[in-house]
Amino acid sequence: MVDFPEQGEIVIGKITKVLNYGVFMDLIEYEGLQGFVHISNVSSSWVKNIRNFVKEGQVRAGKVTNVDAEKKQVDVSLTKVSSNLQRAKIEEYKQAKRTHKLMELFAKTIKADFDSVWETIAEPLLEKHDSLYEAFQEILLQGDSTIPEMPKPWLVHFKEMLEKNFELPEKTVKGKISISVPGANGVEFIKKALLAGQKKGGKKVEIIYEGSGKYLIKAPSTDYKSAEKLLKTVSDEISSLIKSANGKFEFEKGN
Repeated sequence: MVDFPEQGEIVIGKITKVLNYGVFMDLIEYEGLQGFVHISNVSSSWVKNIRNFVKEGQVRAGKVTNVDAEKKQVDVSLTKVSSNLQRAKIEEYKQAKRTHKLMELFAKTIKADFDSVWETIAEPLLEKHDSLYEAFQEILLQGDSTIPEMPKPWLVHFKEMLEKNFELPEKTVKGKISISVPGANGVEFIKKALLAGQKKGGKKVEIIYEGSGKYLIKAPSTDYKSAEKLLKTVSDEISSLIKSANGKFEFEKGN
């Protein structure tokens, strides 16, 4: 029995054939099913040469406009998906493909049956998360307590796989400071204070001059709470040094 997408659903397709009147694409999430994009739904601008807009082998996201189960025909529009949604959907697909390959590699590494590995690890994670990619990142953030139960020999290899293949998502908070120091050496003292703040925060912290004694501080970390703490550490260090020279220091949360 063939599964069909619903009308209005956003689907991912790999373009297999480009014709003068439209495009055929394999619907990746629906095995054995093709979608058709009429030339009028390829682009919102005028299409003189369809091949300037689509190419065979491309992966694109489209919106299902009509489904005829009897004819096994699915009509898709590329114009009804915004560029942002297009990127997000394709990125989601790439992430899913990547995590699936990692699970296959993991099964080979521990010399276990893939279906057994999927049932033991992937299915419990997908019950709690929208994707394996999201689940794997949360495990790195939260630790072992979020890992599903699995045979002990598997655990070491599983954690090793995550550490090698995933980076923790970064959250960045921003703050704006306005500083001035009186006297002939004021500018040099400000430079020293900023360098001290940079050193206190570490290499990932950015301090950007915005003119008229104003600076933007960007503080990244794995979560907002830690990023806020880092931002405070940097601004407090700069504030302390500026005030020790009878300078003025103002801080406001940035966007």
